[in-house]
Amino acid sequence: MADEKQPRDPDQAAKISQLIKTLHETHEELRQLIGDGVDTLLHPDGAIYMMPTAQADLTQSERIQRHFAEERAAILDSLPANIALLDESGAILAVNDKWREFAIANDYPGNPDMIGQNYISACSHALGEAAEETPKIEREIRAVLDGTRDKFTTQYPCHSPQQKRWFEMAVTPVRMGARSGAVVMHFDITDRIMADERARVYKARLERIVEQSNVGILVERDGKPLLANPGLAKMLGYDSPDNILAQADTLQLFDPGEHERLSGYAAARLTGGSAPDSYRVLANKTSTGTPMTLEASAFVINWDDGVATCSMFTDVTRQIANEEKVRQSERLQAVGQLTGGVAHDFNNLLTIVLGNAEVLSEELDDQYHLKSLAEMIANAAVRGAELTNRLLAFARKQPLEPKVLDVAHLIQGMDGLLRRTLPENIDIEIIRAGGLWQIEADAAQLESALLNIAVNARDAMPDGGALTIEVANAMLDDDYVATEPDVRPGQYVVIVVSDTGHGIPADVLNLVFEPFFTTKEVGKGSGLGLSMVFGFVKQSGGHIRVYSEVDEGTSVKMYFPRSRAKSEHAATDRAGRRITGGSETILVVEDDAAVREFVAAQLKGLGYHVLDASNGREALDILSQASIDLLFTDVVMPGGMGGHELANAARELLPGVKILFTSGYTENSIVHHGRLDQGVKLLSKPYRREQLATKIREVLDEVPPNSSGAS
Repeated sequence: MADEKQPRDPDQAAKISQLIKTLHETHEELRQLIGDGVDTLLHPDGAIYMMPTAQADLTQSERIQRHFAEERAAILDSLPANIALLDESGAILAVNDKWREFAIANDYPGNPDMIGQNYISACSHALGEAAEETPKIEREIRAVLDGTRDKFTTQYPCHSPQQKRWFEMAVTPVRMGARSGAVVMHFDITDRIMADERARVYKARLERIVEQSNVGILVERDGKPLLANPGLAKMLGYDSPDNILAQADTLQLFDPGEHERLSGYAAARLTGGSAPDSYRVLANKTSTGTPMTLEASAFVINWDDGVATCSMFTDVTRQIANEEKVRQSERLQAVGQLTGGVAHDFNNLLTIVLGNAEVLSEELDDQYHLKSLAEMIANAAVRGAELTNRLLAFARKQPLEPKVLDVAHLIQGMDGLLRRTLPENIDIEIIRAGGLWQIEADAAQLESALLNIAVNARDAMPDGGALTIEVANAMLDDDYVATEPDVRPGQYVVIVVSDTGHGIPADVLNLVFEPFFTTKEVGKGSGLGLSMVFGFVKQSGGHIRVYSEVDEGTSVKMYFPRSRAKSEHAATDRAGRRITGGSETILVVEDDAAVREFVAAQLKGLGYHVLDASNGREALDILSQASIDLLFTDVVMPGGMGGHELANAARELLPGVKILFTSGYTENSIVHHGRLDQGVKLLSKPYRREQLATKIREVLDEVPPNSSGAS
């Protein structure tokens, strides 16, 4: 279009009408100034025509006429509106340059001035989408011309071939001497219409974002809620945002302990003081009363006739829980590294202490006082070994020997042990559901875990009570495991051990699996019992949770993944075996000289022929020259060849050789994913002489796979 975009003054139409009125008043004064000798005629295009009634010199009048016409035309042409002057019949008397430019740019038929044409007839096609409004517009213009209406305004689209445009029409009456007429002004409001449309679209999009966002949004002033979105209502457990808007004070949405802090933030924010842009705040979910932590971002906005605070909330309760689990995992890893670093050497020392204490105890049968001292040493060594093993269990670094188990069968076999461990004033009940699935776990470690939990329950019921062990099938679905990143959904067998003891306070409940944490008196517990249980369950691919209420009791739930393999009905042999020896040749490979000497002496005492080596290279030399029935080797050794590599080399030299590993810490050479490699036999340090003799005999007597029975 030829017309330029310019900002429109809302009072522009009134100003233009006043200007035209002033021009006519000036014309009247001019006519009186010239006198009776000349008749004057004001033409709508701004020209003043003077007709002499007598002989007179008109030069001066002509100059005044031309000057006046030029000024008025310049004023009208400088106005940003398209202007047309109508007579009392609605015919066009005059137009300005803006009108002409618009008519030319939009291919109006005939003379762009349209002088003499009826305004409605000439311009109805320009109304475009508003053409059906032509009769109404004509009636309104006629009312202005008749003097029955002071002013008429309307908006309409007027689209040129090049682009869409919108205009506002303003029609005002005007007096031209004795004649009446009207000024029609058209203002280009395209920019305003487009801006309004953009604002409407933006507002609609913003409303959709606010309505559909999972982020909670709250606008409030002086504690009064002004806006709340469905995301906030859902987050806080309300049925709808209306429940939030009905609150007398937004502080009621949050934990009472947060009120003072939040009030201070709000006051500082509105007065230009110091307040954090983001912070965490505690709330309670209305529907359940569940505590939750929200991450908040707050800022000041203009709202209606003043300022308000807009806050955006995100529920970070699960994130915080996951962060804590990551920290717990990091602590576990640190404990594992520390434990693994000392376990090997420490268990070597304990092996020597325990073994020699047992020898002394047997040699001192006739000296009771010295014998009791030796037994005290042995017991202390056993306790030290238990501490190390529990730390390894917590760190998930103990070597497990999982077998497919019927859990109910295993627990039923523990009934006698549990009744001997717990006093008579504690009732024991074992509840077994029908159709139980099987699991795959280390039977000895599972029994140890159950015994640890039972002992804790006993200590929580000093005056007696009830211990219940329930076994059932369970499903952990996606919703449950969403809050447990290290748990997979699926089928599990759950073992629930419940007591009626004094319970665990809520503020320490999340610490019960921490190593060395205990609620017992000093000297009454190491704080490693539940830590060991936790590590064992996790290492077995399971899940564990503790539920407790003060004075109501505690329940420990252990979930083990379902196994579809054939059950072995495994259980540990607590009766022990008679110590027996043999005459086979055993090669002992141990880098610790004291341990090597002790083991060799014990095996010789059992009748075996014993060879020994301090490392893998020495052992290979012996294996290449002698016939060996059993290789008894440490797993972790210096010199670049560990027990696993030595065993592989020994099988190549002597395909029928039996192999038994021993270690205080196996690292990852024969244990993967927490399990001993298939076919691997391991005697963990420290061990008693009875355990050494039993394991050696067990491995030597084992029938090889695919054998007819000869060993």
